[in-house]
Amino acid sequence: MEVFSFALFFIKATWWFVTPLILFSIFRTSWLYWREVAYHDSLKFTLLEIRLPQEVLKTPKAMEYVLVGLHGVWDELKFRDIWIKGEFLPMLSLEIAGSGGDIHFYIHTESKLKSFVESQVYSQYPDAEILEVEDYTEQIPPNMPNKDWDVWGTDLTLTREGAYPLRTYEDFEEMVEERRLDPIASIAEILNTLRPGEHIWIQFIIQPDEDLEKLRKEGEKVIAKLLGRKTEAEERKGLAATTAGSLIEQLTGGTEEEKKENVWDAPEFRLTPGQREVLKRIDEKTSKVFFNTLMRFVYIGRKDVFSKTYVGAIFGFLRQFNMYNLNSIKPNSKTLPKRSFIYFRKVRGHFRKMRIVWRYKLRLPLPGDITPMSMLNVEEIATMFHFPGQIVKAPVMPRVESRKAPAPMGLPIE
Repeated sequence: MEVFSFALFFIKATWWFVTPLILFSIFRTSWLYWREVAYHDSLKFTLLEIRLPQEVLKTPKAMEYVLVGLHGVWDELKFRDIWIKGEFLPMLSLEIAGSGGDIHFYIHTESKLKSFVESQVYSQYPDAEILEVEDYTEQIPPNMPNKDWDVWGTDLTLTREGAYPLRTYEDFEEMVEERRLDPIASIAEILNTLRPGEHIWIQFIIQPDEDLEKLRKEGEKVIAKLLGRKTEAEERKGLAATTAGSLIEQLTGGTEEEKKENVWDAPEFRLTPGQREVLKRIDEKTSKVFFNTLMRFVYIGRKDVFSKTYVGAIFGFLRQFNMYNLNSIKPNSKTLPKRSFIYFRKVRGHFRKMRIVWRYKLRLPLPGDITPMSMLNVEEIATMFHFPGQIVKAPVMPRVESRKAPAPMGLPIE
C-alpha cells in the first residue's frame, strides 16, 4: 500500500515534466517515419537479374569485392536531409528466388544507381548478363495469404553483438575450386525441388551506416569487455577525472617487483586458445567494410502443395553460417507467423504473414524497428549471397548461353 501511495505521489509530482518528454519522443518517431515514407515513395526502383556464365571459376571473394564497390553509395547526410526531406542512405536488396524449381539471382536498387550497380558486378563477373526485369513478387496473388495460398516467413537476426562474426567462405575448405565446399549448393538443391505453385524468396537488404567506424567501435567495446579493460573513451574519461597525484602514482605503478607481478597478471596471459581465437576473429571482422543488413525469407505455396519441411530446410541452410562460440543466425520471434498468442491467435498470425510479404515486396525493414538491422561485413554477406561456381550443378539455374566477346575498340559513345 505504501509503495502504491508513493508511486501515485511520484506521478502527480512529475507528470508535468515526464508527459512532454513522452509526447515529444512519440512525435519525433512519427515525424521521421512519415518523412522517410514520403521520400521512399518519391524514388523509382529497378530490379536487375544476374544471369551467370557457363563457367564461374571465381570464389565468393569476387562477390566480396563487388560489395566493397557497392559501399560507394555511402554519402554524408545533413540535419535538413534527414529531418525535413526524410532522406536515408540507399538500400540495396540482394535476393535469391526459387519458383517452381527455377533459381534466380536479383539485385533491387534505385533506378538512378542502375549503371553503378551493373559496373560493380561486371568488374568481377565480366561474362555475366544483367537484365532489367519485371518484379517477380508480382506473380503471386496480391492478398496473401488467402483460402488458396499459405505463407511462412520471418526476419532473421543475430544472437550476439554485431562484432561477433559468422562462419565465412574461408571456413568452407580450401579456396581451390575443386576442393571448395560452396554453401550456396544446399539452397540451390532446395530451390530445385520446388513444385509448380511453390516459391522461396531469400532477401538481404544492405545499407551503409552513416558512421563508418561503428563496427570497429563495437569491436573495441567487445574486446575490452572480454579482456576486462576499459575502452579508449572510458580511459580518456578516467584520466580527465584523475587528480595529478593519483595520475603520477598510476604511471609509476609502484615497485619494480609489483610491476612484474602486474605484467604477468594481465588478462592476455590468462586467455585460453579458444578465447584468443574469438578475439582474433572479432578483430578480423571489424577490420572490413560493413553494411547494416536485414535478412529475411518467405515461403509461399498453394495449399495443395504447401509443405513446412521447406522451412526446416531453409533453416538448415542458414545454420551453416553459425559458430556457436561466436555468432549465429536466429529468427526474430516478433516476426514469426505462429506463436502462442493468448488473444486473437488466428487473426494475429494472419496479420504477421501479410506483413512479412508486404515488407518483402517493398524491400524495407518492418516499421517501429521490430527487427534491428545487423552489422555484417562484406565477407559475411558474400558468403551467403554469391554466384555459385561449377561445383554447384543446379539443373535449372539459368546461365548465359555463350561467352561474351569484348566490344571492338573505337565504338562511338552515345
